Amino acid sequence: MKSIQSITFAVNSSKPGAAAVAQSLAAQVERQGVATHITDDYPLPPAALIGQDLCCAIGGDGTLLGVLEAALESGSAVLGINLGKLGFLATFTQAEAARDLPQLIQGNYSIAERSVLSCTNNNGECIFGLNDIVIKETQGSGLIRLCVSANENPVSEYHCDGLVFSTPTGSTAYNLSAGGPIISPEVSAIAMTPICPHTFGNRSVIFDHSTHIKIQNGESGPCPRITIDGRVHFNSNSNFPIQITVAKKKFRLMQNPDHSHFAIVRDKLNWGGPAIR
Repeated sequence: MKSIQSITFAVNSSKPGAAAVAQSLAAQVERQGVATHITDDYPLPPAALIGQDLCCAIGGDGTLLGVLEAALESGSAVLGINLGKLGFLATFTQAEAARDLPQLIQGNYSIAERSVLSCTNNNGECIFGLNDIVIKETQGSGLIRLCVSANENPVSEYHCDGLVFSTPTGSTAYNLSAGGPIISPEVSAIAMTPICPHTFGNRSVIFDHSTHIKIQNGESGPCPRITIDGRVHFNSNSNFPIQITVAKKKFRLMQNPDHSHFAIVRDKLNWGGPAIR
């Protein structure tokens, strides 16, 4: 891999010590001749990473999600440093980053190209999501009806609390909590999982990466809320129908060469551990 010549450190200022971590790491790589910039903008403006080889997102998975649009715009790689709890995407601890960054910037790293979802509303506005797109009832008025089609062919009408559309990267988030499958991040696909469906037959569906999914609101009442990577978007009835596809651009996640996704899953979720007796 090519060496890293410029790094932006994106700091989550709500995380205690995040700014100090950025300053320490910046000083460390500057001694190796790397140009650095530190910012606490969240989310990063779309043009913030143009001309940058790497963005170090310091905080947690949420901080990393906040640099998505800028990373897609610039093509910069992203390294996540976890000061929070789980850290599925921000897999480096502060100590690991300080230990490994000198080798990483010399080219001793791997890049995982992660699929991204594109969500377009009826007005042509497009938002990208690395984890998931969630359409959910929020008014306390009961179940909602959502009509789903794939490549113009009807799939089903869902009477449920909502639907989760997930990337493989996001399959261990809300999708998993709603009963959806864990998907290897190397797969390019879309998982659709209903939230508390009225009919037991409504289960998760895995769509091919080339599928164009259309969702129509089957109710005349309040509009379901649409959240993309945890942030609310398109909160209006005029936004339906919405279209979901796999985006052409990929999110470039920097990892150690020996990184194992399923080691992270086992560690963070205690998945596949010994049975409790």
